[in-house]
Amino acid sequence: MDGRKTAKIAALAVGIAAVPLSFLHPVDWNAVGIYAGCHWYGRLAYPFFHANILHCVLNLWCMLSVVFIYDIGIWRMILAYLFAVTAPVDALDALLSFDNPTIGLSGVVYVLFGSISFEVLRKWYYQSWMLFYIAIGFLFPNTNAWLHLYCYLCGFVVALFNKPVEIKR
Repeated sequence: MDGRKTAKIAALAVGIAAVPLSFLHPVDWNAVGIYAGCHWYGRLAYPFFHANILHCVLNLWCMLSVVFIYDIGIWRMILAYLFAVTAPVDALDALLSFDNPTIGLSGVVYVLFGSISFEVLRKWYYQSWMLFYIAIGFLFPNTNAWLHLYCYLCGFVVALFNKPVEIKR
């Protein structure tokens, strides 16, 4: 089985896991969220928990759209997950003081959004909309726009380093 098919199956499996978890409301969101000083299991689990079903469906729709439309392989999905769970919330907390734990798949989604930056046809148009989405995240309460920005930039830098170099003769 090739990596793209495996990535599609993995994305569907994440959806199958995340939807039931969106109905589960833990007594303590600190147990499953990412925040400064959180436990390792909170870092690994936070993408799978969502505040409500709408939050879950929006994140899954974005992830499934990117995975099914673009050439996303399993290694890119794993890398997106690793970037999202290793977000430097301790360093960001020192600067911005995050009080609430962050949950949701949007960190992984923003890494994937950044990773397709050079694959889209209308690059400036795409980047303009991504800038808009990240900027509007700063206006909504309980949205960790700093995490979105970090994850997007991680995906963008990986895409930049993997961009084919065109040699004009």
